[in-house]
Amino acid sequence: MKYLSRPLIDWAIHEIETKYPEDISILVGHKGWRIPEDGEEVAFNFFIPATDKGYSLAQTFIINEIGYDLFPMSWERVEGLAEVNESLTTCLADGIILYARNEKDKARFIQLQQALKDHLADHSFTFNKALEKINSAMELYKTMAFEESLCHVRKGAGFISQYLVEAIATSNGTYMKNGPQDIISTLKDFKQVPVHFIGLYEQLIKAEQVEVIKTLSYELIKMTRDFFSSKDTRVIKEEECEFQDLAAWYEEGRYTFRRIGYYCEQNDPFNSFSWGYHFQREFDCIQKDFGLKEMDLLGVFNPNDLSIFKERLDEIEAYIVSEIKAHGVKIRIYDTLEAFLNHMN
Repeated sequence: MKYLSRPLIDWAIHEIETKYPEDISILVGHKGWRIPEDGEEVAFNFFIPATDKGYSLAQTFIINEIGYDLFPMSWERVEGLAEVNESLTTCLADGIILYARNEKDKARFIQLQQALKDHLADHSFTFNKALEKINSAMELYKTMAFEESLCHVRKGAGFISQYLVEAIATSNGTYMKNGPQDIISTLKDFKQVPVHFIGLYEQLIKAEQVEVIKTLSYELIKMTRDFFSSKDTRVIKEEECEFQDLAAWYEEGRYTFRRIGYYCEQNDPFNSFSWGYHFQREFDCIQKDFGLKEMDLLGVFNPNDLSIFKERLDEIEAYIVSEIKAHGVKIRIYDTLEAFLNHMN
């Protein structure tokens, strides 16, 4: 048997020109993901429909025991590839135009390829995109942690490692050109890879027990997160941070400071904790949005001694207020209702 490339390209183009002349924008070819004995000739990969009728060109079939898939991707989805939103980045990056309805469609596709290149050359973009992929791995892990089937746990571990590998590739300004093939050799070509990642990945593939696979998956995620934390060189520019917004947050949040303080004084660990973890989420958000230091409230929570919790709460409040004032923003504080009304008038 032999993988059919050129004859099927000719067939696809003939189908387009005779049946869908106004309905297909682009037919894209690709070399990738075939086994060595099938060669590396460019074969059709996907097409971009211009109309709803164009989707009818999609075909799946088998010739001499080899399966073929001519599938559609909308312009919107291909734009998503340029944003590195999927695992199929190579389909755009390494795509070869086999047919274009007109020069405008051809130019649009080439522009998306250039947009992808520009994104991969942008450290801020690649770092944030890598974090998205790590978050996807973490979401998968949450589900896998409750699985007991070896089959499902292995599947989960496979996709977790895929997202992590893609995160590493993206942070290196590139993508997985071979998709799920030759992952280890591809990782070895990257300049920056977490130490011991490849070794852990090999252990994961060879693991045979559910709990071992879960543990290794967790270690891979943690290792990758720590690696990215150490490489985070992003700087939040002050002009991008509207500290007036932080002041508004504080003016609203002042009541929560008071509320938690009250429950601490009442020696009520349940309400103190309940409001505390909600406020911790707020602290984490403003830390990122305004480039503040870490504000650890829950780390000192002790249900048997809420005085330390209250003390830390006061320290955080004082720190936030000092940051607002340091940026020349005035907090709207009035001693009395009369003072407020006079100001409003």
